[in-house]
Amino acid sequence: MRWLIVKVINLLIVLIAVTYIVAAITSGPMAQLEIDRQRHTLQEAVRHVEGLTPEERQEWVNQRLEAYIKSQGLDKPWYLLALKYTVTLLKFKDLNATTMTTLYFHQGSKKVLYIIAERIPFSILLFTTSSALTILFALPLALYAARRPGGMLDNTIVAWSVFSVSMPWWWLAMVFIYLFSYKWHIFAGPSAQIDWRSPAQVLDRMALPVITVTLLSIGDSAFRMRNILLDTFNEDFVMVARAKGVPERTVLMKHILRAAAPPIVTIVMFSLVLSVVNGAIITELVFNWFGMGRLYWDAISQNDIPVLVELTYITTLLYLLVRFLLDILYTYLDPRIRRA
Repeated sequence: MRWLIVKVINLLIVLIAVTYIVAAITSGPMAQLEIDRQRHTLQEAVRHVEGLTPEERQEWVNQRLEAYIKSQGLDKPWYLLALKYTVTLLKFKDLNATTMTTLYFHQGSKKVLYIIAERIPFSILLFTTSSALTILFALPLALYAARRPGGMLDNTIVAWSVFSVSMPWWWLAMVFIYLFSYKWHIFAGPSAQIDWRSPAQVLDRMALPVITVTLLSIGDSAFRMRNILLDTFNEDFVMVARAKGVPERTVLMKHILRAAAPPIVTIVMFSLVLSVVNGAIITELVFNWFGMGRLYWDAISQNDIPVLVELTYITTLLYLLVRFLLDILYTYLDPRIRRA
């Protein structure tokens, strides 16, 4: 139990430290955005106040704006502003986007959490599906290749991995779009206008991206798993088990896969979870997909700092949670880690 408490404390320390650094970098622009937004609100409100000259209206705005700045602590040094925004992020308090708004979920809202919330399901649908299919095909291929190193399938996986890593995804995606969408008209292309609230249209639109991402991911994932399994096949305890006459299926399931599980689980967990929050900017841009990767790009293009800050915080939080979950899984998969 002590090691678990220590890991939770370490996780919190890292999360607070990273959040504070991000808040410190963006505290000045964030504070200025709040001031400009409040100034605009006051300027709109003073228009309804009758009997004031232009000078009096400006004085009315300045007085209330100054009071707002002091009440919100926006006139404090950067390190105190960073602390204020760190607490805001840690508590998941509302941040308002500068230019971006929601399109479907609470339509027209500038709340950053709403903007992110409406994009996450689409990234889950596309990249988690692709990751699941990749693992489904890559693990059996890796097992077969590791049992017959140097064979035809093993050499094919190595070549496939080199091709996948070397090939620009965006180029192959554009080739697939040209062939399957515009020449053969099998799948909907990125230029097709769809209703993102329609499951049928979304599934039709996601077919080509899923195929593209899966094909390019299987080779590299199978190669990495194959290397992990190949090392495990050569371990002494595997040879001892075989020498004792243990059935090959039992050796494979209870010895090899159990020993190789921690690094393979790491690959699986990070590919699944980080694809949810990060998406893939280039892939989503090429396929015009309404996900987290596209949201990152839109926020950068529009210089929407609150959206970028919230995305960075959520990404960091989920990354640390995955690391914590993996530490717990390791103690189950390999008891030697807990004893260490």
